[in-house]
Amino acid sequence: MSLSIGEIARRSGLSHDALRYYGRRGLVTPSGRTASGHRLYDEAALDQLAVVTALRSTGFSIAQVRSVLRVKEGTVTAGERIDAMRSAMDELEEALDAKEDALRDARAQLRAWREELDSYRGPLDAPVGSAEAHS
Repeated sequence: MSLSIGEIARRSGLSHDALRYYGRRGLVTPSGRTASGHRLYDEAALDQLAVVTALRSTGFSIAQVRSVLRVKEGTVTAGERIDAMRSAMDELEEALDAKEDALRDARAQLRAWREELDSYRGPLDAPVGSAEAHS
């Protein structure tokens, strides 16, 4: 079944511009065009866009997303595809672990700043820099 850009936009939650951008970056490919030149997509494009959206929302770069989507290319046998997918998933998991570590560090810094603000006992109407930080 062919889907118009409007239908795939609605079903994926992405804008027309985002779909065109991802197309230019090689992340989703139209399955064809109408006689008037409008892009058509198939159901497989929705699956690709779900991967793109999930990975991009967690901060993966276009190149990283493209490498995940390209795993299927260049594999001939089921075994090759399974090995390639396992390798790509291992790389994604390592990257997600690194992002989780960075988020944990950022949250710890925010907590420290909150504690510092909460412990301030100086005058609130004093000009910044002149008040005692911790009375």
